[in-house]
Amino acid sequence: MKNRRNFLKHAGALALGTFLLPACNTQNTSTQTETGDTAGSDSTQTGAANAATGNLGAIGLQLYSVKDVLEKDLKGTLQQLADMGYKEAESYPGQQGHYYGMEAKAFGDMLRDMGITLVSSHVGSGSPDSKPGAWQQASLMQNFPELTAKAAETGQKYITCSSLDGSLRKTTDDLKRTADLFNKSGETAKKAGLQFAYHNHAFEFEKIGDVMVYDYLLQNTDPELVKYELDLFWVVNGGHDPLAYFSKYPNRFPLCHVKDMSKDDKTKNTEVGSGSINYQQILKAAKDAGMKHYLVEQESFTRPSLESMRINYNYLAGLTV
Repeated sequence: MKNRRNFLKHAGALALGTFLLPACNTQNTSTQTETGDTAGSDSTQTGAANAATGNLGAIGLQLYSVKDVLEKDLKGTLQQLADMGYKEAESYPGQQGHYYGMEAKAFGDMLRDMGITLVSSHVGSGSPDSKPGAWQQASLMQNFPELTAKAAETGQKYITCSSLDGSLRKTTDDLKRTADLFNKSGETAKKAGLQFAYHNHAFEFEKIGDVMVYDYLLQNTDPELVKYELDLFWVVNGGHDPLAYFSKYPNRFPLCHVKDMSKDDKTKNTEVGSGSINYQQILKAAKDAGMKHYLVEQESFTRPSLESMRINYNYLAGLTV
């Protein structure tokens, strides 16, 4: 409670521009960035234990970040991530659907054997005109009950909608139906022992009429049935303050995506600690607000994706917040 009160006390005093400044005033951050660059130039082994000096806790990864190599060598790529130090993962539907052609339980077991906990998996919203298929191609609107039953077999806690089809967000009536879909999906997930969540991009911070999409969904979904995975990059990209959301909607954000913003192009992301978002400050606020899972995601690259993942891990594992 003390941390929560302190967070709320200071949150209002922080402006959005603060998050767009690199945390360059601390010796800790300077060391982390230097360590990350060294790790990125070494494509072999960098000791994860040497980087794990911070207090953030288990560092996770959205596996989409390594989509270029993951499905070519699923087990080998996951083992490399485990060797770097990643302890949590979030999956996405690959070319063979959910869990990359593996049975759900087998996929979860494989990760556990490597020392990685599958925290969440992404699922698309689907659209009203999509046709049902096998559970491997399920969405919120097609075969979702079967998918949640399978997801529960992995041991994961969350099942997270990755994005909204355009047909579900054209009018305010669409938003009402989407909020109802989220609540219904939350009920379905709960029956399987899972927690439903929604992951944002930037379009949720646009308005339909006088209604901001993201705030409408937050305000019109059951806080117990529907949580939110806050993609911090897209919040800042959309011109908003993550701390304001922590304060306004307490206990709605148990997961976040951590990716930095390129200093040259705010539409592109880069390795955490080398861009323009002050993650030392923002993750301290997230931790104080009850954030539980910090998942690296990166979609823009200037080096091999696995090298970028090593840089991301080393920065976050050395971060004191």
